[in-house]
Amino acid sequence: MRDTIRMRQSGFTLIEVLVTLVLVAVLSTMLVIVASPSAAAQARTEGRRLAALIELALAEARASGQSIAWSPVPGGYAFFRRAEDGGWVGFADDSVYRRRSLPDGVLLRDVTVEAHPLREGERIVMSPYGLAGAIAATVSAGDAGFTLRGGPLGRVSLVPLEARDDARTRPESARLHAG
Repeated sequence: MRDTIRMRQSGFTLIEVLVTLVLVAVLSTMLVIVASPSAAAQARTEGRRLAALIELALAEARASGQSIAWSPVPGGYAFFRRAEDGGWVGFADDSVYRRRSLPDGVLLRDVTVEAHPLREGERIVMSPYGLAGAIAATVSAGDAGFTLRGGPLGRVSLVPLEARDDARTRPESARLHAG
């Protein structure tokens, strides 16, 4: 009889288990809401990623002697390489230059070369000699946004939209290395 009483007292009741599960679910939901990045953080992250990839592509084009192209595509952007027939083909899915999708709410817009809008289907070519001209693109999410700027020498910077006309604002560098 005493063994039966001890067995009943050693476990948890169904109510205790359910209350614990509800508390864990509520706390997990709150954590996800609090931990989700802001629109500005998402735009900055995507802008930095794109700037770093463009600089990397410029460095690789110089080192390999093979041109790499970049273009915005619906919902993201893609890099291309020359095929044997001379046309452009996308990189494999396991490449650092694979096609990238932007998170929901993040937009890539106002892509220009030498202040002329890039038309649909056009690509920006990074040759072994650098870019053909100055490029600009806006990465935005909500009210926040960043302008990505690249020049013929290959330097790519990221400037917040609200500060782009302020001469005192120092652009963020996307450099992967010093030099």
